[in-house]
Amino acid sequence: MAIQPTIEMANLGMADSLILMVMALVVFGPRRLPQIGRQIGKLMYEFRKASNDFKFQMEEELRSAEEADRRKKEEDRQKQLTLAAPAPVAATIEPVAAEPETGTGELPYLPMTTPEAQAEDATLRIQPPSTGEQVAANPPNTLAALVEAADKARAEEEAAKAAEETQKATEQVPQNG
Repeated sequence: MAIQPTIEMANLGMADSLILMVMALVVFGPRRLPQIGRQIGKLMYEFRKASNDFKFQMEEELRSAEEADRRKKEEDRQKQLTLAAPAPVAATIEPVAAEPETGTGELPYLPMTTPEAQAEDATLRIQPPSTGEQVAANPPNTLAALVEAADKARAEEEAAKAAEETQKATEQVPQNG
């Protein structure tokens, strides 16, 4: 095997630069050297400007292509979701036996008992646009959410009544003085 010669880097040192300047002065003369320097500077400026414009144009085209791909994927995903979405299931509501008259005038609420409807509520998801992570959702317009809100309101009313009764009871106790 033959030994390959090592490749040396072409470094331009101070001595080399000085020799090139003297040769340029001799070849072009002292009058034309400043003009040539200006022309070389203008050419370098134009070259840099053209390369920066080309680079910017390429980046802009890449951004627009990525945005178009992103839009297309989102449209395809929306179409698949609409095609894959199950047909709405009619919720059956069973009447609850009326409670004995309590004198409050409240009507008993009717719970949703259809397993399909409960499964549908459990599978609803909201996907944030930035991450696409799935987050469980309980939309406010579903029957389950309305029932939950009614239960919460009833509990708050009962707590308020209990507090009111406690306050009345403490006011009726004769104070020892």
